[in-house]
Amino acid sequence: MIEPHHPETETGPFAPSGRVRLLVAVVSLGLALLALLVLGCASAPAGPPFRWAPDPPPNRGRVYVYRADPRTSLSTVAIKIDGLEIGRFRDRTYETLELPSGSHRLHAGMRGFAFASWGWNEHVFQLRPGDTVFIEISVRLDDPSASNTPPPRDLEIAGRPEGYGSENVFILQNSRPTAEAALATTTRLSAAD
Repeated sequence: MIEPHHPETETGPFAPSGRVRLLVAVVSLGLALLALLVLGCASAPAGPPFRWAPDPPPNRGRVYVYRADPRTSLSTVAIKIDGLEIGRFRDRTYETLELPSGSHRLHAGMRGFAFASWGWNEHVFQLRPGDTVFIEISVRLDDPSASNTPPPRDLEIAGRPEGYGSENVFILQNSRPTAEAALATTTRLSAAD
């Protein structure tokens, strides 16, 4: 004989009242995570808009480091020059420094957001006395200046028949005319000159 089913007498987490509480908890957690994502990552950089710094004195040089991504990324890139931390760059931010003339090493490192993507790169640049150097940092899948880089759709990803690879940090040393357009849309990391 089949017993009649009485859901109002069920107990436990999957009883009607337990399911409602579970659903409310899951939805609340999801909304809380979404709020953290939106509030924590969607804000625009707060620094002052781009402004040209004074020319360097004859025995020193000036470097502009700026980030200009071709596609939006939530990753921040930590920049060091000669081991000195310059800052964490979001898209459309810049910083400028006066440095002694000579050889300098820029290190760019990134940790991604949500979908794990880690990348780093280094660049050695020369500053002659009185010169200004422009270094563009970008986060993307491939390097358009490298002819041997396969397009993203052709990248092989273990465990998947197709897809895209992780983002990486690319560094380009640009001329002043090339840098001017990108710099005009940036804000500065700090207010100090």
